Amino acid sequence: MAEPAEQFYVFSKDTVLRSIATLEQQQIHEHFSGYLAILRALKIGKGLEPVKVTDIREFHDRYLHVLGAPDRSPFVRPFKSRGKGLALFNPNVSGSYSPASIRAGRPLAEVVEVHGTNRDASYTLKDGHAAAAFKNLLRNRKVPVGALVAFLYRDYGFRLAQPSIEAVADLFREEFGLTGSEGNGTFSALFFTDYGDFTTADLILAEEGNQNA
Repeated sequence: MAEPAEQFYVFSKDTVLRSIATLEQQQIHEHFSGYLAILRALKIGKGLEPVKVTDIREFHDRYLHVLGAPDRSPFVRPFKSRGKGLALFNPNVSGSYSPASIRAGRPLAEVVEVHGTNRDASYTLKDGHAAAAFKNLLRNRKVPVGALVAFLYRDYGFRLAQPSIEAVADLFREEFGLTGSEGNGTFSALFFTDYGDFTTADLILAEEGNQNA
């Protein structure tokens, strides 16, 4: 029997909005974005290339940028350590992740080490970073991975034989280095699988002009 042909799917707008609402119910620290960016950069560089602030900026441009947002506030995230709700924020990613901003006593400083200064600064993860991120960035509450990927990949499409949240979550895990012995441990420490909250109808066939806002 022939395998089903792959088709191009995107998340429905309702699915994205529902997922954002789910993430807003958790007090996820704003710097969780930077932690995700470092995980991704380490995967892309195979651990051989230093992670720079440009890698964190690239994550913001790829996943947090909002089309049509004002230049002074081009990014959005559903992560807030205090309060709830989406909010646009300023483009000064370099300042937010400068060595001065990641100083002792700050939540991200428990997870990340910064080497060097200014534009020469590079970022590494401390031993036990996943447990530290769970405590300091997630307040001991795991992130629903389905909701997260629906938000991050809201403007992207996927070639799939069968539409499923599990398939998209697998792509996320591969991209962010959350597979293999070490990656599986990090994934288990930070995320839980909320796949039961999704159906195949949450991924729809892409059509011309079919884009999420």
